[in-house]
Amino acid sequence: MPVKKRIKLAIITAVWKRPEIFEMFAQGIHALAPTFERLNIDYQVFVAGSEGKDSKEMVLKHGFHYSEAPNQPLAAKVNAPLHWAKHWGADYVLCVGSDDILSPELIEIYISAMRRRADFIGVTDFYFYDTVTKKAAYWGGYREPFRRGVTCGAGRVISKRLLDLWQWKIWETRHNSVLDNSIDEKLRAIEHRSCVFAMKDYGVMAVDVKSSTNMTPFKLWDNTQYVEAKTLTQKFKMLCAESA
Repeated sequence: MPVKKRIKLAIITAVWKRPEIFEMFAQGIHALAPTFERLNIDYQVFVAGSEGKDSKEMVLKHGFHYSEAPNQPLAAKVNAPLHWAKHWGADYVLCVGSDDILSPELIEIYISAMRRRADFIGVTDFYFYDTVTKKAAYWGGYREPFRRGVTCGAGRVISKRLLDLWQWKIWETRHNSVLDNSIDEKLRAIEHRSCVFAMKDYGVMAVDVKSSTNMTPFKLWDNTQYVEAKTLTQKFKMLCAESA
């Protein structure tokens, strides 16, 4: 049986303070290593930080790549790791927040889509866990007619083909908020192969970990409902230190 080509996946994120949350993120990445190895995936993690030595040491101790960038505008900061991802020769880029944790089962679906040469992969729903209240919630996605089916900003995967067309700049550099909209506009403007789905339909999970310091605080947004916290803490063991 022929060996499948090793796909090079760059995982990019940006960090600002919250070392305890970044530690959970890093443990989540390490937990994916067996899945990447089993499915013949080369991966590297590229992180942009803005706190000099503190953020650099926090990132490097996990074997991730680090680049220093001003914290504002945010779009320029989150674009910064793309330079190194391109230089490394990434076939795909996975965009996540430094407070997001993805399950191995979700990654398997992503990799299957990459093998089918999807240009864009994303999910329309998400889970949330608040380290302050120890509450968990499930967001079922956008319900407005003009946004229904639009993917979450976290967990988007973009192919080298699209990145080459976009000159390896996913977000408009001047923006400091609503970054997801710039990607949506770019996707609407170009023909591409996409794989978009709701995690709940496949029984897989990804969680956004909230703390007392977040751009978007924990609350019940539209189409959100509380779920048992153990639903997440049993799946993502790195949350257990916070839930104890």
